[in-house]
Amino acid sequence: MNREEILKILDNYQFNPKEFVILSGASMVLQGMKEKTTDIDITTTDSLYKQLLNTYSCVLEKKVGMHSVWFIDNVINFSNHYYDTIEYIEYDGYQVQTLDSILKLKESLGREKDKEDIKKLRLFTMKQK
Repeated sequence: MNREEILKILDNYQFNPKEFVILSGASMVLQGMKEKTTDIDITTTDSLYKQLLNTYSCVLEKKVGMHSVWFIDNVINFSNHYYDTIEYIEYDGYQVQTLDSILKLKESLGREKDKEDIKKLRLFTMKQK
């Protein structure tokens, strides 16, 4: 998904933009750091989390500690375990994870698939300093 596709999908679902933060790859796409992503990861308030589980046919993707991560329509990946602690900025009417926060998260996960993103983020943050 590119930037326009991400925004269109989010507009179609009509979630309250103050009740979720767009994370990781989708946040990078919206901020112009990456061309495309395969899904839209979000962290939600507890109330939106419950609403999504009650409204949509959600599929459990995985457990992270005591938290569950769910998929809606195989495109939106959500949980509520980062919402209160994630660093975000306002962007295009949405709350999106900061690039510094994405870098810290991806470095801590140590996944092979994140290596290219980490390189881009490190280069960008070095230019900012």
